[in-house]
Amino acid sequence: MPANEPTVTRPGIEPEGPILYAEDGWSWAWILAAPVFCAFAALFELATGAPVHWLMLTVCAIATALCHGVMIAATRVHGRIRVTPDVYIQGTEELELDRVERVLPLPAAGEPEAQWETARTLGELRDVPRRRSTVGLRLDTGAEVRAWARNRAALHAALSGAVGAVRGEPDPT
Repeated sequence: MPANEPTVTRPGIEPEGPILYAEDGWSWAWILAAPVFCAFAALFELATGAPVHWLMLTVCAIATALCHGVMIAATRVHGRIRVTPDVYIQGTEELELDRVERVLPLPAAGEPEAQWETARTLGELRDVPRRRSTVGLRLDTGAEVRAWARNRAALHAALSGAVGAVRGEPDPT
């Protein structure tokens, strides 16, 4: 593996030490959405005196729950973010924070696009998922990469504090 690439970690394994920032993918509770809606449909058919389509409602509930299960499992693996004092985990990629030279500043509104905003995205996804925002990181090799999260400001603050602590810089807050 090239020196500028983060290592791959096993999904679901929590890093050691305190977690400074964390995000997970979808909740497993969403797997119950389709069966609950199908149960309401059956109750509606019972209440209105219409024939209840037991077979179709059951097949629909099971098939949709299985599809949701696949999507939930994928988001729980690929959408998982952890920042500890030593490591940043994005999906199945693990980046040691001592390899991060600098957390790049967030662009202000109206500024032209920064160079890091088109850099490689951390994690094994090809691009940043919808409703996520990026934070730029400069690695010790000079390469720039993009970390992403739902709450860009919180991720930026957690990464800035952790990288500053690793580099022995005083906390700016």
